[in-house]
Amino acid sequence: LALPVNRLPSSPNLPAAYLSLARSYDRQGRTEDAMAFYVELRRKFSSAPEAAEGTVSLADHILRTERTGRESVALLLFSEVIQALPKSLWAPRALPRKAVIEERLQQRVVDPKPGASVPEALISYRTLVDDYPAAEVQEIALDRLASMYQDLGRFDLAVQSLQTLATRFPGNEKDAAWRAAEIYERELKDPAKARELYAKVPRKSPHYRDAQRKL
Repeated sequence: LALPVNRLPSSPNLPAAYLSLARSYDRQGRTEDAMAFYVELRRKFSSAPEAAEGTVSLADHILRTERTGRESVALLLFSEVIQALPKSLWAPRALPRKAVIEERLQQRVVDPKPGASVPEALISYRTLVDDYPAAEVQEIALDRLASMYQDLGRFDLAVQSLQTLATRFPGNEKDAAWRAAEIYERELKDPAKARELYAKVPRKSPHYRDAQRKL
């Protein structure tokens, strides 16, 4: 790995070499060396696919340090991957990491969709759901999205997220069908839609018997 890095400065394999070296140092517990190579990878090959993984890994490392402002720096790095390399495999991995920090910092922005000030994490989760439907953490994102919309009083948007969760993940552990049915019955006053969702509450749900009684 040192050969292309040190002796072949124009090699097309250099981004992969830098990334492999950084991973190797990570496995050895040589965190500072790994971070140095992630930084160099970003500096020299910012548009290479490997830069996306390097940037996310660098942000993860920074979050584990005691550095002042580490969360702000990590947010910038995650945002860079999402905006500059949206088609990379690491963009949908950066989004939930970004959302977790935004929730912890309780950051808010004005969102034109509900037309109100919303948690900034809501935007991140919604982007993950809308733009990366095959992402690994869809179930978590849809659950958080529904809860945030419900807290905002946007029950129409909350049930959309819950219905999507129930459809994409019928075996989900978030009780999505029950929650959607309850919102339709209590908040949206739509008994027909409520019955439709009560009928979809799975047997393993702790609310299955309640749903059957509602039916």
